[in-house]
Amino acid sequence: MSNKIIDECLNRISLGGDGIDAKSVLYNLLASGKVSVADANEAADQIAHSQHQNHKKKGQNIEPKCDMVKPIEKHRTRHIALQFSYDGTIYSGFAQNVGKEYDNSVEKQLFAALEKTHLLVSPDENGMLTETERTEAENGQVPARTASKYSRCGRTDKGVHANGQVVALYLKSAFPLLARSSVCDSDEPGDVLEEESLPKNSLDFLECFTPPRKKNNKRGSSESQPAYQRRVINEYDYCKILNNVLPSSIRMLGWCPVSAEFSARFSCSRRTYRYFFPRRNLDLSLMATGLKYMMGRNDFRNFCKMNCEQVSNFERVLVEGKVVSPQHIYCVTEPSQSEATIENSSPPSPRDMCHIEIVGQAFLWHQIRCIMSILFYIGRGQESPKLVKELLDVKTNPAKPSYDLASEAALVLQDCTFSQLHLGRSVRNLWDVQKTLEQRWEKHAIASERAKNALDSIKDETYVRWTDVVDFVEQIDKERRRKIQKRSKHLVHDDGEVQRALETNNPQTDTITWGLAVDIIQNILGVYPYAPNGSSENQQKGQTESSVHQPLTERSKGTTYEEKVQSILESSEGKSTKRKERYEENIIKKRKTAEEDKAFYDHKLRQGGSSM
Repeated sequence: MSNKIIDECLNRISLGGDGIDAKSVLYNLLASGKVSVADANEAADQIAHSQHQNHKKKGQNIEPKCDMVKPIEKHRTRHIALQFSYDGTIYSGFAQNVGKEYDNSVEKQLFAALEKTHLLVSPDENGMLTETERTEAENGQVPARTASKYSRCGRTDKGVHANGQVVALYLKSAFPLLARSSVCDSDEPGDVLEEESLPKNSLDFLECFTPPRKKNNKRGSSESQPAYQRRVINEYDYCKILNNVLPSSIRMLGWCPVSAEFSARFSCSRRTYRYFFPRRNLDLSLMATGLKYMMGRNDFRNFCKMNCEQVSNFERVLVEGKVVSPQHIYCVTEPSQSEATIENSSPPSPRDMCHIEIVGQAFLWHQIRCIMSILFYIGRGQESPKLVKELLDVKTNPAKPSYDLASEAALVLQDCTFSQLHLGRSVRNLWDVQKTLEQRWEKHAIASERAKNALDSIKDETYVRWTDVVDFVEQIDKERRRKIQKRSKHLVHDDGEVQRALETNNPQTDTITWGLAVDIIQNILGVYPYAPNGSSENQQKGQTESSVHQPLTERSKGTTYEEKVQSILESSEGKSTKRKERYEENIIKKRKTAEEDKAFYDHKLRQGGSSM
């Protein structure tokens, strides 16, 4: 078509000849499909760009008019649940401290990956917002994270790991907002696709009609595109996309679409934690007995760090527990305890790797680490399993005795269970995840074997004097008696038991192997050349071979819950005032009846989704 003909047509429209309006002409062209929306938008962009360049050449520094601004593209979003694992060693915790420079959380890495891959859309790009949400977004009141309706299942602490963490949020879909269904035996697009008709995984394909993709046509090209194009599309492989940009310490495992009211936190019916440890000198059967006393509904205020500004109810339900070694599995529930022997297992060894598994509906802050600390006392024979019953009796013991937390390094959020959630996983993604985890295991396994080799070498190939062993044992025994005497304020006499034991174990040689020396020292003094199970590096600094255990019931107690709340309510200025405001906001204003709580959780537990 010649420029002369185009000019004549444009003059006719611009002059209003025959009552013709330019807007009406363009509308009819778009409605008929002879001109696509993409072509019209591209033409508008080219005109705006040309006018802007002309203004620049003339030295005019003016803002472009509203009709020159590129329109914001609206995206379809889907509410999905993501399951992933992470090694928490280098992270400050799972939850992000938004706006804090020192934050190095798993969530920070997750949202950085979502923004880098453009899966997290801003509110003004989200075509699925309600009218109210859209109004708030236009007023700048809703950040992208809030608009995504993000929820998390477990909030792990610094250094804690996860194999089955789950979050839920709205992410961009591969299906355009205006995608339409494909009707059999018809070349015309059907209705706009609804959520229910979209694929529920990244493996299934769907034939549909979509607005044409924007083409970079050369200026002056008269080629037009149809209003809709028939395409076959599958949903984004969210896990694969995110794993391409996430650190190797965080691996996405699976996803599926979920209902609008699904909450990764409140729709979870069970959470499973595992705590790993070497057997050392622990009595696993005693630990299983102590764990059994915790099953069922109990008040765990003496087994947690009380956050009185957030929590007023310390009752939690433990459903099941296991104490697992290479030789035995002790299973405990509220009414019973059972033991299973693993066939063809190797003889027990102090270096056997064991773990305790605890399943519950929800947990308090530091609850698992406090439980493990108590169970380690029991396993070492320093406390009776009945200590658990005493600490759960909050009427008799309303305040928590002083004891250290078990180390975070061995704790894993193993699984988050949802009764109505069925996640989908792809072979390609899991294959790549397997390769990453195999590399991680190999690195740590080699380091472990090197350390074991060094221990065996020093044990078998190094010799020490017998007299040096005797001096070491006598010094430890003397220091231990001094500490017991100081605590009891009674004179502790040397009954000669240690000397008799040394004479019995005398090898009648000047030197003995280091391995034999360690065995003799352990048998006489009951001390071991390693830190107590579950102790952190800082806790190990205060432990010596002469340390004497003080029963927990004789230790100093912290403040009770009632005393903590009273302190908060009586606060009057500074940080204390903020604590009072948080308490009133989280505890008093949000307080619900038991019936309201039950109705809320019953509704949330019915929410979910499936990849099938």
